Amino acid sequence: MSFVKTLCVVSLLGISLASCGGGGGGDGAGGISGPSGPTYADISGTYAGGMAGNSQGVLLQATFTLTITQSNGALGGSYSLAGTLYDGVTTLQILGTGTTTGTIASGSNPSVNITARSGICPNVQDGFSGAYDTTNHVITLTGRIDFFNNSCQVVLTYNPTTIILRR
Repeated sequence: MSFVKTLCVVSLLGISLASCGGGGGGDGAGGISGPSGPTYADISGTYAGGMAGNSQGVLLQATFTLTITQSNGALGGSYSLAGTLYDGVTTLQILGTGTTTGTIASGSNPSVNITARSGICPNVQDGFSGAYDTTNHVITLTGRIDFFNNSCQVVLTYNPTTIILRR
């Protein structure tokens, strides 16, 4: 029996981002006020990108889709991962979905961190960190992708994996 047949569910989890704090302000006396709070790039929307990797002789080819909601520096949303695993003998279709949380730093070309949690095994999560290109509207993230069995035990990991996501 091939290794790929034992895989039944995919989990792509976790992206967390570090955020920078904003400056304090003056007291506003005499019509003078201090600097405004931090400014965050609006990265809300849906992004997609291809993924490929090889772990333990198992080839991964998939499309990763990330939908982001944003409130200032806090991110939320969902993800899906659809594609195949191939061990040289058997091709296994994969589909994983779940929720995401994270942060974005203030400023231009900010750092982004996301944590993805599996919809089937919520205790399985993966983290990603990277940056948002404000000019080209591209998110580049690096992290690990775990595949697990129906007991929510991780059986295959692609680490590190870099994903380039475009709107």
